[in-house]
Amino acid sequence: MATAVFGSITESVQEILQISGATFQSFLVFSIALTFLIAFILLKRPRNLPPYPAGRVPVLGHLLALGRKPYLKLTAWRRQYGDVFTVRMGMEDVVVLNGYTAVKDALVDRSELFASRPPNYMFDSTVGFGKDIVTGRWGSLFKQRRRFVVRTLKNLGMKVGPGSIEENIRNEASCVQDRIADYEGKPFDIFHYVTVAVANVICSMTFGKRYDYEDEKFREVSQASATVLAEIGAGQLISIFPFLRFVPGVNRACLNVSEHLPKIHKFVKEEIDRHRGNLDRENPRDFLDFCLLELEQRGKVDGLTKENVLYMAQDLFMAGTETSANTLRWSLLYLTLNPDIQKKAQEELDAVVGDSLPALPHRSRLPYVNACLMETMRIRTPGPIPLHATTQEVNVREYTIPEGTRVS
Repeated sequence: MATAVFGSITESVQEILQISGATFQSFLVFSIALTFLIAFILLKRPRNLPPYPAGRVPVLGHLLALGRKPYLKLTAWRRQYGDVFTVRMGMEDVVVLNGYTAVKDALVDRSELFASRPPNYMFDSTVGFGKDIVTGRWGSLFKQRRRFVVRTLKNLGMKVGPGSIEENIRNEASCVQDRIADYEGKPFDIFHYVTVAVANVICSMTFGKRYDYEDEKFREVSQASATVLAEIGAGQLISIFPFLRFVPGVNRACLNVSEHLPKIHKFVKEEIDRHRGNLDRENPRDFLDFCLLELEQRGKVDGLTKENVLYMAQDLFMAGTETSANTLRWSLLYLTLNPDIQKKAQEELDAVVGDSLPALPHRSRLPYVNACLMETMRIRTPGPIPLHATTQEVNVREYTIPEGTRVS
């Protein structure tokens, strides 16, 4: 029966294509050969790549083997395969680095060799497919934009020493203290206050203004930012298989991003329009002023566009706010859950800082508080997405990693 069905299908295809039996056989052989060739190219393992752990399957790679708690599986694989191994995420290889030595060698000592960004559908669609800084692909234009942003932020106070933004940080910390005091020891949710405090430091440099803690418009934008970043993290299956964005239910993350992202774009565009209307060309006040001047003068960044400015400002607002705010919120939670550690941190602060607010010169004298922050960032990383890819073929230990390979 199966033979009859296959024969019927063959005859139907021949009739539709209007080709002879011999021509059809040639067509069929060619199609099968082409399929195997494509599969060979897609599945071919680069020579001398770090080892794959067991559990890899076609198309899905190691996704099933990683399970619901991938960090535990990666830890187990490190014990079995060493500090450098390769995980197959769908059809893409991701080289995983473990341990201080391997990570420092790649991401610190040879950082430019790992400074590109891998494709990621969810992230790329949010930030204009490389028109920003965070996801920009390695190259001349990206390096010019990055130098421009770093130089501008240093001019605006992102540095240690005179003219730094430290005073802004201390002022926002005082505002949060006042809000906490208003509750007179009663329980409350500190989430919004921490977010606004961090956002105000970022916004003072980016937009030249801060926002009231009760500002409903700013509350809506900050909530939209938090939602977008959370959905980017939740939608990683779509980034591995972008076609899933068309599948109802599975594409929930994409739909939520599409709903909330326009709120952030509207907010940033309004700030750009406000700056364009009162731009002081002799005395730029903030990041947007410097960007608008660069758009007029074309002196430092080739091909800079209004879209670049929009997405770079969005980077500063979203990534700058959420990463720092999340770290602070997780730190507060872990200190609450571990009162003995909280007590030691408080004792160190009392001994070094006293009744005043901490300042940057105190940092070297607060090793325990620093350790608490570092441990928080270790167990609760600011983002779930590895943002490194090789800029050229590079050797790590005894292995060879091809150009453009994602490194985590």
